[in-house]
Amino acid sequence: MGDHDHLKFSTAFNGFIKKHVSEDNSTFRLERVLTDEVLVIETAFGIVGRVRDGEDAEADYRRYERRTDGVDLQLRFAYRGHAALDDHGPWTTDRESLLPDESFENLELAWARESRRVEQRRREVAAMPKLDRKALKRFCGIWADTGHNEYVSDAEVYYVLFGGRTLAEAGAARDELLETVEALGLHIAETPAGASPGEVWVRSDPRIDMELEKWS
Repeated sequence: MGDHDHLKFSTAFNGFIKKHVSEDNSTFRLERVLTDEVLVIETAFGIVGRVRDGEDAEADYRRYERRTDGVDLQLRFAYRGHAALDDHGPWTTDRESLLPDESFENLELAWARESRRVEQRRREVAAMPKLDRKALKRFCGIWADTGHNEYVSDAEVYYVLFGGRTLAEAGAARDELLETVEALGLHIAETPAGASPGEVWVRSDPRIDMELEKWS
């Protein structure tokens, strides 16, 4: 791997793992054929093992607690091989001592599932009717200045604008918001008991969510 191939490798290998990792397919190998070295990634246990010297193989292992740590080890091995990981231990020849308890989560599998969920969500949002860009930008700007999201449940989320403000404090900007919400075709919800009179609660919309990710 050349000096400028790091991103290309990481993108390709991450894509490979995302495509193939599953409950039944959780171990992956990186092989440096010319130097007879192998990195074994056991995603079900959060363990990497490095092996060299073919028939007289030497193997040692280490845990990784974050998926990004595992990615870093893979990249270093692909670039410089077995010796590149010497200072990225601790390493042990006793793999069994590294096995996690039953509460361990396969980090790559969780990441792959979340990535697939996000990609599916993006496809669904892309298929929805488009919102007026000017109105969308105006709404997001008001949210960035005065709003937050209120998570009642996984299925019930609201954008709360002008939280804690009176009608006088919200002023003309509140009228602009109401016009913008109407232009976007969003649903204004009844404010809960105890809310300030200037507050506006708007039911969330996945198209707005996608845009707000750029403003958070």
